[in-house]
Amino acid sequence: MRGAIPLYLLLHASSVLGGSEQPRGNHTWCDGSGACYSAHLAPLPFSRAQEACAQRGGALSTASGEAEVRAVLALLREVAAEPGSRAFWLGLRRRAQHCTQPDLPLRGFLWTDGRQRAPQEEVAKWVKEPSKSCTTQRCAALQVTAGQQDLEPWGWEERPCKSSPHGYICKYQYDGACPAPRPQAARSLLYSLPYGLHSAALDFSPPGTQLLGTCPAPRGDVQVLLVCEPGRDGYSWAGAEMPLCPCLSGDQSPSTGACVEPGDCIGVRGAPLCLCGRGFLRGADEQACVRPGGTALAAAGTGPSTLAQGSSAAPSPPASPQPSSAGEMSASSSSSYVFLLVTMAVVTVVILVVAVLGVFKICFTKSPSWASPDCKEQAPAAAESDAEANTTLSNSEKSLEARSKEAGGDKAEAQQGEPKPEEEAPAGN
Repeated sequence: MRGAIPLYLLLHASSVLGGSEQPRGNHTWCDGSGACYSAHLAPLPFSRAQEACAQRGGALSTASGEAEVRAVLALLREVAAEPGSRAFWLGLRRRAQHCTQPDLPLRGFLWTDGRQRAPQEEVAKWVKEPSKSCTTQRCAALQVTAGQQDLEPWGWEERPCKSSPHGYICKYQYDGACPAPRPQAARSLLYSLPYGLHSAALDFSPPGTQLLGTCPAPRGDVQVLLVCEPGRDGYSWAGAEMPLCPCLSGDQSPSTGACVEPGDCIGVRGAPLCLCGRGFLRGADEQACVRPGGTALAAAGTGPSTLAQGSSAAPSPPASPQPSSAGEMSASSSSSYVFLLVTMAVVTVVILVVAVLGVFKICFTKSPSWASPDCKEQAPAAAESDAEANTTLSNSEKSLEARSKEAGGDKAEAQQGEPKPEEEAPAGN
């Protein structure tokens, strides 16, 4: 029904499973190559941090090379807001069988993803030189200084693997990513990523990401759902045949692309100062933006990707605001349940009627072989009636036969009493 949001489209923030502690805060970021990172504020030992990332579909992050280090630091600037030193687990570890190597950038530590990298690619920046050992397994975290520009000083820090720093960083690798759709007039956006996190703003999104946008429309706000899927030219947003949340008037700022009220787009001499968005043309008055043929903009998102109308925002999930339409969902669900119950009742009545008619048909059939068990109770009474009728008939026949015999006897006696003709005639002489 119109306005109903299917339950499978509701967005929920995923928790870290397997008994690990729920992060108090988490942030995520993706680049155009398909690499995504998430930072979590949860003090866990190294092994449990590995499990938490694996259950989300990723692994403890690498920070190999200057570019990846900058990406991780940019993410931590959003997480480590309180001033002070903070440490986060990365996938950097030295096993007990390996010795410390002071001449290497990572001092003998290796990334847990198993990928071999040239030493010159690594960043050799340690807060403190690791201890020299060949017998004890050690792990390394990224230590940053929150509240300082560029988080300086920052660097690798050797720690016991059973210790619990402030948090950990996960990495998820995909084949590509969808660029942000850049809506023109969205009231709110909610990205639901495949590894269970949510964000209100992302430059790139991995495949499988769902984007729920609330767009203004002439008859009330509508919610539009887009999904990042592979296409012919890479990854793109499915359901975005038209611009996401287009401007109702069609007027856009030539510098920012943002929606502008029609009254603010007319210059002193009446010349238009704005551009007409995609799907609009300049009207006959050379001022207003209109649809081809002079039609006004229809309700945005009325295609198959529209989920709900008449609601702009509602209770948020654990990570970020989540728009919904609770009233319409409840009404639509109630209507669906009532319709289902009525349908089931009608079907049940029809089945019962057919069954009763079948029983009556069997009971009134002439052939005894077709009689149902319910009709067998009437059989003894019918048999008794037949027996009585046969007895009566037999008695009647016997009475008639007796009467016939008596009549025959009387006739014989009468014939014996009468003289014979030869006896009655006198002898001739």
